[in-house]
Amino acid sequence: MLTVAAIHHMKTTFNFVIMSKLVSGIEGGSLFPANQGCSLVKRANSLTAGNRENRYLQKLKEKMIRPLITMFFLGLLATPIIAEAEDEHLLGDWAGLRTTLEERGITAGVVLTADFLYNTRGGIDEDGTILGNLDLTFEVDTEKAGWWGDGTFLLYALGNWNHGGFMTDIVGDLQATSNIEAVEALRLYEAWYEHQFADGRLSLLGGLHDFNSEFNALEYASLFTNSSFGISPDISQTGPSIFPTTSLAFRLRAQPTERSYLLVAVYDGVPGDPDNPRRTTIKLDKGDGVFAAGEVGLTEGEPGQKDYYKLGLGAWLHTADVENFDGQMHDRNDGVYLIGEKTLFAETDDGQGLGAFVQFGFADKDRNQLGNYWGAGLHYVGLIPGRDRDITGLAVASARNGDPFMKFSKEVEMSPVENTETVIELTYRAEIRPGLVLQPDVQYVIQPSMDPELDNALQIGVRLEMTF
Repeated sequence: MLTVAAIHHMKTTFNFVIMSKLVSGIEGGSLFPANQGCSLVKRANSLTAGNRENRYLQKLKEKMIRPLITMFFLGLLATPIIAEAEDEHLLGDWAGLRTTLEERGITAGVVLTADFLYNTRGGIDEDGTILGNLDLTFEVDTEKAGWWGDGTFLLYALGNWNHGGFMTDIVGDLQATSNIEAVEALRLYEAWYEHQFADGRLSLLGGLHDFNSEFNALEYASLFTNSSFGISPDISQTGPSIFPTTSLAFRLRAQPTERSYLLVAVYDGVPGDPDNPRRTTIKLDKGDGVFAAGEVGLTEGEPGQKDYYKLGLGAWLHTADVENFDGQMHDRNDGVYLIGEKTLFAETDDGQGLGAFVQFGFADKDRNQLGNYWGAGLHYVGLIPGRDRDITGLAVASARNGDPFMKFSKEVEMSPVENTETVIELTYRAEIRPGLVLQPDVQYVIQPSMDPELDNALQIGVRLEMTF
C-alpha cells in the first residue's frame, strides 16, 4: 500500500530525473533539435549561408537565455526543498520591519519584472530586447492606522525601461507580446482613496485609478504576458486609463447579492499629457470628455476552488474629441464586452487544477480600427508532479479589423490589410523559490498588424519576476 510519503518520494524522484536530463541538454547544447526553428540555444548557434551571426543574438544566447533557462531547470530541482517556505518575499520580513508596518496598517510592496525577448523569425526584424518594470506600492488601512474605519489609501509608483527598444517595433504586432512594454519613465501610477459602506457591500473610490484593475479583468487570464489577456484591444485602442498612464476617476462598486457585483466609473477622457507621456499629469481640458464604464456580473468562490466562476458584462462610452482612422473628428465612441472564467477541475483544496477563460469585445466599427476581439485560454496549477505551485497556460487572442477600416485602407490609402491578427501563447510560470519566479514564454503571431507584407512571427522569451 502506497503512503502519502511514498507518493511524494516518487514524484520528487521523477522530477529529479527529468530535470537533470533537461539541464544536461542545455549545458551540452543538445536540448533542442537543430531542425526546430523555435529552439532557444541551437537556433542561436546556427548560421545561414553567406550571413554572419547576429551579434545581438549571440549576446542574448550567451548572456541571457542560456543562464536563465539553466537557472529555471535547476530551480525546479531545488523546489522540493524550499516549497514549504511560508514567506513570499526574497528579502523575507525585512528584519521585522514588514510585520511592524502591517500591524500599523501599512503594507509596502516592491516587485521587479524583466522580460528577455527575441523574435526568431517573421515580423519586421529578427532581433530582441529587454523590458523592465518596477512596481512600488504603499497601502494604508485607516482603521489599523488608528484613524477611522473602512478606509484605504493607495500610492503606486511605476518604473519602466528597455534595452533594445519596443518589442512591437520588432515583431510589428498590434497586440503587444509583453504587457510591461512602456515608455521609459518613473511615474506616479495610481493614487486613490477608497471608503467602504454596509460591511463592504458598497464602496466609493476617487483618485488616479487603473480601469483594468477592476474592469475587464480575469484572474486566469492574468498568467499570460500578451497585453490582450489583460485589457482587451477593442478597449485599449481608445486610450483609456490603463497601464502605463492613468487619469482621475470616481468609481462605485456594489454587491447587491452574495453572488453578484456592479461596477460603475467615470474617468477623465484623456489620461495624462499626450505630449509628455513620461510624467504624471492631471489635466482636465475641455476636449477631454470622459471615459465612462459599467460592468455587472455574477461570481462565486475564489480562483482555484472547484465551484469558482465569474461572468461579467460591460459597456463603455468615450466622449473625448478624437480623430478617427478616416481623419474625421468625433466625440462619441462606445463598445461592449463579455468576460467569463471557471474552474473546470480541482485536484486539491489548495488551488491545484484546471481553469479556463473567455473574452469577447465589440467596438463601434465606424470609429475604430478594431471592430471585435475574442480570446480564450486554459490555466493549470500543479500540472507537473512535485511542482504544485507552478502554472501552465495556453491561450489564443484574435483581433479583427472592422469593415469600414478595411475599406478605407484599400480604397483611400491604397494599402489593403488582412482581416485579423491572431496570437497563440504557451507559457509556464515556475516559482524557483519564494519571491523568485521564472516564466518561459512562446508566442506565435499570425498576420502581425494585419499587414500582408509581414510574415508570421515566432517570439521566444523568459520573464523574471522578483518580489522583495
